[in-house]
Amino acid sequence: MMKRRFVTALPPEEITRIAKTTGNRVILHIEESEPFHGMPRWRVVVEGSPKEVMEFMEKLKLARAGG
Repeated sequence: MMKRRFVTALPPEEITRIAKTTGNRVILHIEESEPFHGMPRWRVVVEGSPKEVMEFMEKLKLARAGG
């Protein structure tokens, strides 16, 4: 089992939607983090097999980059 941690301004609903639409079987743990210049931020932990986690992270990156 692999874990990746990151902090993002993406709302939890969008992160969850991306996980569902990509079809990757990962477990998401999302909690509120310290705001940055008034913008809410979220602490995210992604768990799953190394392949699934890496695929999810790549698809998350592409979804946010418009790819």
